[in-house]
Amino acid sequence: MEYSPSSSSCQHALLARSPLGHVTVCPDCAVVHLSLNCVSVRLEVEAFAALAEMLNRAQECLHGNRPAQGLGHGGQACAVH
Repeated sequence: MEYSPSSSSCQHALLARSPLGHVTVCPDCAVVHLSLNCVSVRLEVEAFAALAEMLNRAQECLHGNRPAQGLGHGGQACAVH
């Protein structure tokens, strides 16, 4: 399905909202729009699902529910600037 980022025909359906931002989807384009304050990201549904899975794993690691994998040396998180 072809998607034009400037398409005026997109009809966004709200999936979730919080003080951090909101997530909408255009059913016609099959594109998820993730808006976090001044940052907006457009993702195909599969890419959004992969992002959500990665964030869930990261949250589990932060709360000690799962060992960290693929992080710096010895499982330590690396500083990113």
